[in-house]
Amino acid sequence: MAEHPMADLRRKLHEEGLLSKSAAKSWTKVICLFAIVGGLIYFHSQLTLIQGLILLPITALFATTLAMTAHEGVHSSACNSKWGNVSLAGLVFPLFAGMSMEYWRVKHNIKHHANPNVIDKDPDIYAWPITFTKEEYEASGPIRKIFQRYLQAWVFWPISLLVGHLLRWDGIWFLIKHPFTSKKNQRFSKIWFADTGLILLHFYLWLILPIQLGMPWQTVLGFYVLLWALVGTILTGIFLVGHAGRPIVAEYDKNWRLQIETARRIKFGRIGSFFFVGLDYQIEHHLLPALSHFNLPKASPIVKEYAEERGWEYEEIGFLSALWSSTRALKNAWKTPSIVIDTTLEANANLVEDFSHQ
Repeated sequence: MAEHPMADLRRKLHEEGLLSKSAAKSWTKVICLFAIVGGLIYFHSQLTLIQGLILLPITALFATTLAMTAHEGVHSSACNSKWGNVSLAGLVFPLFAGMSMEYWRVKHNIKHHANPNVIDKDPDIYAWPITFTKEEYEASGPIRKIFQRYLQAWVFWPISLLVGHLLRWDGIWFLIKHPFTSKKNQRFSKIWFADTGLILLHFYLWLILPIQLGMPWQTVLGFYVLLWALVGTILTGIFLVGHAGRPIVAEYDKNWRLQIETARRIKFGRIGSFFFVGLDYQIEHHLLPALSHFNLPKASPIVKEYAEERGWEYEEIGFLSALWSSTRALKNAWKTPSIVIDTTLEANANLVEDFSHQ
């Protein structure tokens, strides 16, 4: 039997000791981030309104980073044990962020990771009324076409302020529907109970307890809405630059090549990389989602060599360049055709070209 396409890559990573996971590092980062965010929230309670608004973006940045550590837990890349990964994801996603970890697993791990940027399969390239594909533009109504053609690139970032709240609502709706749409023996799983209970506790700790402690409800609600609005925009920036502006794919024949050519590596310093929790190494993360983000920097040169040996495009650019490229891609999405990734077709095309030059 033929060797798996990833076998050689995994062998090299294993030889470098990069397939191991450090629960100690993961939990240390989570605990430190909880302490930082908790301290910042306490400072907000002591500041004036103007001072609090000035501090808010910094609080949102660290809150986003903390939320992103749950992404590692759901991918089972934070700890060696299932219990460790589920515990980490549960404390951060439903308890801290109010977002269902099971909803994220289905949407992100199962649907997005299997088919990044693939039409009709990747949920991340569908966000009404925005379009990421020419095909969706052509199927849109006349008013929506005007929006997609002339406005979406301009209003995308203001709309991103809703993302944090929409992800939370989508997760809650997922949990509400789950008992009615799942098989009988899967309706009320342990994860469902954990998700539901921790999300309810999230709302108590964020919205009810501060009021019981004497804070004005307007201040509590306003802080919650504004903080998670900014978190949504930061999250959008992190995830958008990983894939936007890369090819939209109609069909493909090699999944490993798809993972590489629909993502990009964001060049960051060590400080910037801390806040991305591994997603600046989007290519490596997609090829090896269970790889700890602490090991991604060392894995990157090996993955790049793996891609280049096969003639696959490995894109790496700076963060600001990626933001610009992603925003331009949104502006031109309505007229950008999807592609077919097919090694057989490319080989035949090369043969025809070689024959024509003879």
